Amino acid sequence: MSNILLITGGGRSGKSEYAEKQVAIDRLPKNNGVLYIATATRTDEEMEERIARHRAERPKEWLTWERHNHLSDIETEFNKNDFGTILLDCVGNLLMGILFEKIPDSESFTSGDFQLVEESAISELDSLCAFADKYDKRLVIVTNEIGLGLVPETRYSRYYRDALGRINKHLAKIADKVIFMVSGIPVELK
Repeated sequence: MSNILLITGGGRSGKSEYAEKQVAIDRLPKNNGVLYIATATRTDEEMEERIARHRAERPKEWLTWERHNHLSDIETEFNKNDFGTILLDCVGNLLMGILFEKIPDSESFTSGDFQLVEESAISELDSLCAFADKYDKRLVIVTNEIGLGLVPETRYSRYYRDALGRINKHLAKIADKVIFMVSGIPVELK
């Protein structure tokens, strides 16, 4: 079995549903617990509704950790024996949360600011990958593939798209298996 599974795709392509099914399959033979890392940031009422819907749909026995930063705290926040699988959903929200923290004003930023945001996101994800490797945990990571459409209109959005694309390449390189979701159909890339 692969240790790190990366699932990418467009909006509403079935990424999260596929990830959750893979986690359920992982649990069957060993009855391992699951740590679900929800990275969405509450930004408005619509996002609150999305978060509430995701909470309600998630299996009640899963541990849930709502955060987009300080993932290295996993060592002290949880007993490593309580779960065998970690599901992070999703990298795009993790990056957005870090971006809102470090560059709250979308008008005044430099490319260097964005580079620091990108490096911070990669560092967060690398610390989670290192934890999974150290304790032999299955890690399932969901991310967004946003570079297939039009070039975004604003400089802020273009930097976000570019940073997420580079982060995705970084994760794909270290993942054991990569799935691209298209209209609910998983396509194995690696």
